[in-house]
Amino acid sequence: MLSNTIFNTIQKISFIKRTKFYNFCKEIIFPFIVTNISKLFKDDIDEKLIVMGAFGGGAFVDNSKYLFEFLNERSDYKLVWIAKLNHVAEVIRKKGYKVVSTYSLKAIKLLRSAKFIFMTHGHMDLLPIRFSPKTTKILTFHGTPIKRVDFNIKEAFMYNGWGDYFRLKLKNNQYIDYVLTHSGNKIEHDVLSKQLLISSKKILPLGYPRNDILLCKEKEFTEELKKKYNISEGIERIILYAPTFRSNLIVKFEISKQELNRLNKLLNELNSLFLIKGHMVSEKIDFNDQKSIKLLDKSADIQELLIISDLLITDYSSVQLDFLLTLKPVILFPYDYDEYYRTKGLNYDLEEIAGGPIVYTTEDLIDTIRNIDNIDYKFKEKRIMLRERFNKYVDDKSTERVLDFFNIKYRA
Repeated sequence: MLSNTIFNTIQKISFIKRTKFYNFCKEIIFPFIVTNISKLFKDDIDEKLIVMGAFGGGAFVDNSKYLFEFLNERSDYKLVWIAKLNHVAEVIRKKGYKVVSTYSLKAIKLLRSAKFIFMTHGHMDLLPIRFSPKTTKILTFHGTPIKRVDFNIKEAFMYNGWGDYFRLKLKNNQYIDYVLTHSGNKIEHDVLSKQLLISSKKILPLGYPRNDILLCKEKEFTEELKKKYNISEGIERIILYAPTFRSNLIVKFEISKQELNRLNKLLNELNSLFLIKGHMVSEKIDFNDQKSIKLLDKSADIQELLIISDLLITDYSSVQLDFLLTLKPVILFPYDYDEYYRTKGLNYDLEEIAGGPIVYTTEDLIDTIRNIDNIDYKFKEKRIMLRERFNKYVDDKSTERVLDFFNIKYRA
């Protein structure tokens, strides 16, 4: 459709997205138009219709993805994914699933008549329509907020006065019915409630569907994933570097040429592979001369990468809490801690929740990788404690628990 073509073109022109006019149109004008158009469609609920989306409509990822795939394989519901980007829609179609363009009247009609709607980040995963009160809206979310999200909320609703004036229901507590979490701890629930500005009564500690595969013990499945990511059979250790999302949309791997050579030499000695997974947008780094370092495509599924990885390196990302389910070693590398804490803020003390050593320089990171087997024994008991704190359930049944709670039928 023309609207999708226009959106995809704008996405490629980054300076437009930084203008106040663009933000005003995105946060106020567009929701105002869509909300009023959606009122023209009756909310005749189809009891068998479930609509899903993720990451602002720009990716097929996270909890929504795993629920979507599970139900497509094991239920008779009408399942539809809403996607903004053409290449995302193509990926879903190739799997044999139904996908509808975000910017279409069909998407609005489906959202108005769905029995259930699942999203990872909020209404912008789909469309900011006037949702029917007869539709159950579930925010599956994308992880315990180690970093503060209220800065993002403040920016997202910088025109909040206009939103109230136009009676737009843009805030989480105005349209979300439930929020998923993996923790049964009241402390974590309070953090989530405060950060999302939503009642703790709406929080469901059922687990994250995306984490079910982390507890898969089938060696064949792991080997298939390694082949998918072109990892040689002889590699003894896979190290995954998965830093958190940065507001400037750039993930930097700050390392000198000398340090890069040193890291690559160490990896060769250890017969290890170093994978770099940018959150969604990665700075272009030339690793052509470093055969043991690989920059992954931004669309790579982080859960699949966690399965095949023997060591995780991250910073403020909640991916470290997912990885706790495996009890495998982790290193925290918050190289920009002072700046990040000042501009973004954290809800947790990194020392308190770290399941492994914390390093702040590339030199220390390389030394820690070299000695991880000698260092990690100190953190094994702590990881077990943290796993219990942040995961109410340590099993592969989160998907079933979520569906059972909403009485969504599926085949065993």
